[in-house]
Amino acid sequence: MGSPGIDVKKLLELRDRLEGRIKELQDELNLLNEIKEVLDGVIRSQSIVPATELVAKPQDLGRLVETREIRSRVGNELLGTVEIYEGGVSIKPVKPFNKDNSAFRRFFRDKILEGFKQEDDKLVKDGQLRREEAFSYEIRLDGDNVVGIVIRNYRSDERLREIIRAIRWTLERVLKEEAE
Repeated sequence: MGSPGIDVKKLLELRDRLEGRIKELQDELNLLNEIKEVLDGVIRSQSIVPATELVAKPQDLGRLVETREIRSRVGNELLGTVEIYEGGVSIKPVKPFNKDNSAFRRFFRDKILEGFKQEDDKLVKDGQLRREEAFSYEIRLDGDNVVGIVIRNYRSDERLREIIRAIRWTLERVLKEEAE
């Protein structure tokens, strides 16, 4: 039945070697993906930079367009200010708070800021957005306390509204937790 000159035993050996090599490559790919996840985590954690190490100042964001107060929905308490520039936003809480506060870290930083950053990183990767136009942020610290947040390239009024809503909610939670 078989074609003359083809050794089935050799073909089976070749297939086994090929399957072994595929498994090796899959294992290597899994390892590389794990390393990439670790690197992504380190990069995320390094996006919190002490204020003394920051080169960028709000004036790097262009002309100041508007300054808004962030006030609590209950009691109308002043929580901070938002300076809106042509190229970004500078957020200054009225009272510094710990960078590890869960409302700040898990909601505002990881969900809101990182969410916008990842959306834009994908657009950059797909060639739909230039790197210098992509969303980025810096968290200004004094020791372990957040004293400001600088956001570049929020790119839409919708994103700006979401950022302001999210920081209001976050600052309300932070102040409530610190008062308890």
